[in-house]
Amino acid sequence: MRNLEVKKKIITETKALISQQRNVTIKDIADRCYMNIASVNYYFGSKELLIQQVLEEVIQSLKTEITHLLEVNEHKTKTELLEAMITYTYNFSLENIGLISYLFLNQDSSEQAGNLLIQTFFSNNTFTNLIYEKLNVEMKTQDPMAIYAKYVILFSSFAMPLFISIASSTASSVQIETFKNEIFRQYFIQELIRLIEG
Repeated sequence: MRNLEVKKKIITETKALISQQRNVTIKDIADRCYMNIASVNYYFGSKELLIQQVLEEVIQSLKTEITHLLEVNEHKTKTELLEAMITYTYNFSLENIGLISYLFLNQDSSEQAGNLLIQTFFSNNTFTNLIYEKLNVEMKTQDPMAIYAKYVILFSSFAMPLFISIASSTASSVQIETFKNEIFRQYFIQELIRLIEG
């Protein structure tokens, strides 16, 4: 196997492993990939750098899909766009709940996850500029503070399904299915539009 293929295999197996169990060691990863610890470290340097790569791929996947949703839904109403984005975020969090829980709740990776989340969604970059541009069109304002405030409200609306899913997965006796309820989602979106347009 070429280096790129080996790295891809290690990342894929690491994602699968941390989706299944709360604590993952470099030995667990090496065993899962049928190689020794030195080989895993050769490709990534350390478990921390490997986890960072996994985290970057998860965040990039989320960004890519949100960008795609913005592009394919640009002629739809705000309600339809928000419905598509919130539904996607909720489904994404359910499909990746083990991985997301590990990345955000595990002591080894939570600081990295938090830093990457802030850098990706709250710093001045191509992705946030695309969101700002969309908000400028939708809100018809050029006030950067108003745009940023509305962006944070909008981001929070996408983050809530994800955090509720994480909370539900860690509290075994509690199952919160709020965002599965279509009627609730409609109320949530109506209130969200009222907030960002107000």
